[in-house]
Amino acid sequence: MAKELRFPRINSITISGRLTRDIDLRYTPSGMAVANMSIAFDRNYKDSSGEWKQEASFIDVVVWNKRAEQCAEELHKGSPLVVEGYLKTRSYVDRDNNNRKIVEIVANRVHFLEKVGEYSSAPNNEVHEETGFTKEAPTPNVTDDDVPF
Repeated sequence: MAKELRFPRINSITISGRLTRDIDLRYTPSGMAVANMSIAFDRNYKDSSGEWKQEASFIDVVVWNKRAEQCAEELHKGSPLVVEGYLKTRSYVDRDNNNRKIVEIVANRVHFLEKVGEYSSAPNNEVHEETGFTKEAPTPNVTDDDVPF
């Protein structure tokens, strides 16, 4: 009789990157806010010849409730952010009746890394109760032309 393996069940991810598009904010029939976004992030590595390479990857993120609305108000294509959450696999049937399976991050926390600009009605030093961070952070001024997608 084989022994049962015991190992911790850990499903946690922290990732930093930039939004690839503006956030899609919707509401469930019960009125709960849900925001869908996609993040681009890079990985640097040395190839077999010793030359440094950069590889871009993309992952979808889902944010719920009040934080979803805050993200839709404050973030835009190209915004830098840090997302903390867990991975979830979801299946669905697409428009062509094909079964699809995707892996996405369900966000527990979203940290805004960009200084709040004129597109926000919130004060610059507002502290989010979820994260404990202020929305004001020293970052370079980024435009859509700076984002490679």
